[in-house]
Amino acid sequence: MTVINKKKVVIVGGGTSGLTIANRLGDHFDITIVEKNQFKKYPFWYRPPLFIGVLLRKIDTKYILKRSFKLSSGRRIPFFESNVFGGTSVINGCVHVLGNRSQWNKILKRFDLEYNDLIESYNKLYSFDSKIKYKISLTYAYQNIVDSAFFKALSAKGIPKGDTDQSNREAYGPIINTTKKYFRTSVLSLLDKKPLKVFLDERVQHLVFDNHNNVIGVKTNNRLIDADYVILASGVIGTCDLLLRERYTNSRLAGLSVGKGIQDHTNLRINVLTNKDIGSLNEIANSLYQKILLVSKHFLGKVTLMKGTGATAAAHLDLDKDGEIDTRIQIVQFSETGRHGSDGKLFSSCKPGFSISITAIHPRSRGEITLNDSGQSVDPMYLSSKDDIELLKKALKFSLELLKSGPMSAHILKIEDESTIKNNPEKYINSNFFSGYHLIGGSHDVVDANFQVKNMKGLYVCDASVFHEYAASNIHSSVVLIADMFAKKFMRNNYV
Repeated sequence: MTVINKKKVVIVGGGTSGLTIANRLGDHFDITIVEKNQFKKYPFWYRPPLFIGVLLRKIDTKYILKRSFKLSSGRRIPFFESNVFGGTSVINGCVHVLGNRSQWNKILKRFDLEYNDLIESYNKLYSFDSKIKYKISLTYAYQNIVDSAFFKALSAKGIPKGDTDQSNREAYGPIINTTKKYFRTSVLSLLDKKPLKVFLDERVQHLVFDNHNNVIGVKTNNRLIDADYVILASGVIGTCDLLLRERYTNSRLAGLSVGKGIQDHTNLRINVLTNKDIGSLNEIANSLYQKILLVSKHFLGKVTLMKGTGATAAAHLDLDKDGEIDTRIQIVQFSETGRHGSDGKLFSSCKPGFSISITAIHPRSRGEITLNDSGQSVDPMYLSSKDDIELLKKALKFSLELLKSGPMSAHILKIEDESTIKNNPEKYINSNFFSGYHLIGGSHDVVDANFQVKNMKGLYVCDASVFHEYAASNIHSSVVLIADMFAKKFMRNNYV
């Protein structure tokens, strides 16, 4: 029997993109994954979707790396990174959005891909049938009286019911989560015992090239790994950091624009207290009985808040009336003073409450990642564009009108900071926005249509850093899908 030697591929990053790529290439190439994260998995009791929020709120946890971004005002906001195999998909990939077709077409055109390629990957990787193996399972979020009032208020404004998976037109509906019956799913769900070699808690120090500047491997802090191809898939920060360091020693990289034009969604919330119990996390967090009841219902198979992250309903809006969806608002079944308890408190009150979460989907503000004497500097330059502030002001006004409408006002006791939202919305925005944890960009000018680094043979990049614009209000599915489309293209070009 003839033994065929498979070509060697090193994937730098075992997260959302890296594992999706490995899933597609694993049967045809000799795959080695180098992952800086330390842990293979986090504790079992955090696997129900809602409980990932508990992990994020823990002051000291080894499973999540916490850093902060300093704003121009001097305020610091938290930013969380996974320290677990599977990356962001494992710790923060629960809300699912495919996004806008016209935006996807712009993105796909850069890589000579078609929308049909996207849909083919979508159908291969996702399913609403949780019994199908080796797919990311999707399910609709729990709904309560606040969601119902939210839908009625939107309908009264002429916005139709629709699918929140896509944002091709104005519509409202329940949020879609990546979860099975009891536990969350992620890109780990895709792997069908692929023959992958994985090195955890290991960092790539630099790339290795031959005399013709072709990549021939990587040097980590522990070993030298030879390869026919190297794929960088370690996210915006990791990929840009490695490429920036390589620029010091490789003249072909010196002329490429690395780390420029990064973006992150801002997340802005309006906290609301209700005049009746609604089963919000504010109430549940302060009652042992309610906690036991919630967990019991979940594991009896009932649809509860534990099916998701606490966000339950959403609407896509065209607030500037230019024919393109620009904003997503969501009902979140708790009210908090700081994103993920970043100010030391979990919720703004122990009274029943919810919040309207606002995301401007296509921000114009852009920042950069740089290297200096003290190390790496990440600055998304949030709200540096006035256009972004103006759109958020429109979103605040729209949300207040919604809350004041008949269907919703019947449930409301108090809108927190209502006077500031109404009379000084810019102050409210600057004082209350947080990161959306959706970093993109930084290597989008570095790669060609095949995702290959320009002037380099055998070196590829495919992760959130290749996006120059957002396809959706949440980037998890965007990264999964671009990774699978890249892998298909890589197979066509390199597998003989």
